Amino acid sequence: MKTERFEKYYRAENPQKERQLAWPLYGAGLENLGIDGKPVEREIPLYSDDELLMRIDAVSLCYTDVKEIDAGDAHPRLTGRNLKVNPIVPGHEISFTVLGVGKNLINEYRIGQRFTLQPDVWVDGKSVPFCFGMDGGYRQYATIGREILHGDAGNYLIPVPDDMPYASSAITEPWACVEAAYRMPYRDTFKKDGLILFWGGEHARSGYMIDQKWFSANAPKQVVITDIPEDLKNDLIALCAKAKIPCEIVNQESLMNSGRVFDDIVLLDVNSQVFNPASRMLANSGVLALMSEKPLNGTVEIDLGRLHYDSIYFVGSESTKIESAYRQTEPRVSLKPGGITWILGAGGPMGRLHLQRAIESKDGPSLIVASEVTESRYDALIDFFAPFAGKNKKELVIVNSVADPQGYQAVMDRVRKMGGFDDIQVMVAIPKIIVESTMHAGKGAVIDLFAGLKRGELGSVDAWLICGPKQIRMVGHSGSGLDDQKAVVDRVVSGQLKPELSVAAVGGLNQISDGIKAMKNWVFPGKIVIFPHVTDFPLTAVSDLDKRIPEIAEFLGEGKTWTAEAEKIFLDRVLDHD
Repeated sequence: MKTERFEKYYRAENPQKERQLAWPLYGAGLENLGIDGKPVEREIPLYSDDELLMRIDAVSLCYTDVKEIDAGDAHPRLTGRNLKVNPIVPGHEISFTVLGVGKNLINEYRIGQRFTLQPDVWVDGKSVPFCFGMDGGYRQYATIGREILHGDAGNYLIPVPDDMPYASSAITEPWACVEAAYRMPYRDTFKKDGLILFWGGEHARSGYMIDQKWFSANAPKQVVITDIPEDLKNDLIALCAKAKIPCEIVNQESLMNSGRVFDDIVLLDVNSQVFNPASRMLANSGVLALMSEKPLNGTVEIDLGRLHYDSIYFVGSESTKIESAYRQTEPRVSLKPGGITWILGAGGPMGRLHLQRAIESKDGPSLIVASEVTESRYDALIDFFAPFAGKNKKELVIVNSVADPQGYQAVMDRVRKMGGFDDIQVMVAIPKIIVESTMHAGKGAVIDLFAGLKRGELGSVDAWLICGPKQIRMVGHSGSGLDDQKAVVDRVVSGQLKPELSVAAVGGLNQISDGIKAMKNWVFPGKIVIFPHVTDFPLTAVSDLDKRIPEIAEFLGEGKTWTAEAEKIFLDRVLDHD
């Protein structure tokens, strides 16, 4: 089938335009996106000798966009910006084609070259994200300059293969957030040159030991001690003296009123009344190690929002060897090969990405449980992922705890008899549900809070799950980095990942507002992709595209999914005319 219009567009042979359409945000609320519910017309920006002119071929909509639009000036990343005077264009999941190359860049770039972008841009130690610090992707063209080409992490542009669909390229960013969850590093030592607090309980045991070589290999800059057993205190004082590290002895009252934060906190046989205030003293990326030979006198409060956003981390041990809390059970950075995984809230856009990755991973789990309580999303999981799992020879059980509580309980009973879940990926930002999930964790399980909660949202957790025989590890995750997104592109190139399967609906530039509404109302089970150079095409589920463009039917993938061939037909038929 001929696709001449697409081929011309793909080769960047269309005549240069003078004007473009964009969706600037002028304040809080969807009514302030664009003007009168429509995009505005702007000049196409001129590019300098050190810049590139990019055509934005696809922008994938993200719930971050919803938060930005709903909050407007009140969004934490837009603090101090008057959007009425200085509006921002949202959108950060992007596919680019180079249309213009500044003369100082002609040896590095060429017209027609294709890229995606890692939007978390940092320049000179300052965060300037694409869509918060600079205009994002809800427009047709963009200039790319020093901030992106020579940022703190290097070049934030990521080359993509010529045959990668535009939609797939845009979706590499949300996929990078998923990939990052399986690549995060965790300390199994004290933080080198950090600040450590040792805090003993009323009945702290004697006989605590700390390995000198382990301590010296990552020596802190200062040690603070309060109410610890005399023998450990003497050992620490001696270790600090040998390493020429300050060792400060304080009383609990002054410590709790000090407002200090620590990179490492070691609690020795404390009760929950000590654990709770101590955990609030953790610095970002801090580790709290709980040493206890028996369950505490009650549950402890864990700030689930900080666990997600600030990368705080809890370890523990029944042993009297301090280093065992850090080293006895390290969290895996990938799903346990041959293990049992639960994706909690699997029916949303990001849950579906996690589920797809678990199914496609060659060394992934042998049993995957996907739970979803929204009926339409549950049905969508059944329709697509049941055959997809079968094709990949993975056992997948899809459950709905609300519609079928008995079926759900039967699955949980089966997993309990098998030893519990090895990995629990949580897509639901509800503290009660997160806490309940810990009861289904097996020995050495990793519970990843992928869904973000606000800092200060607490979960009452049985600390014995952390320091006792089960040794579960609760970790959190937020965002992605340049290397994560490059890893996603590598997975696509190697055939390990098909991001286009995540596309649930497509539309034209005029339909961005409709797309935002659809996300808020959970209309589509996967990602919504907008093609900016299609000015007007009704927001349409991929499964319904053949009703609007009948000839596309034979080019859709199994289960009526997006493909490179379908994208060619779609764009050839609906791209704006020159």
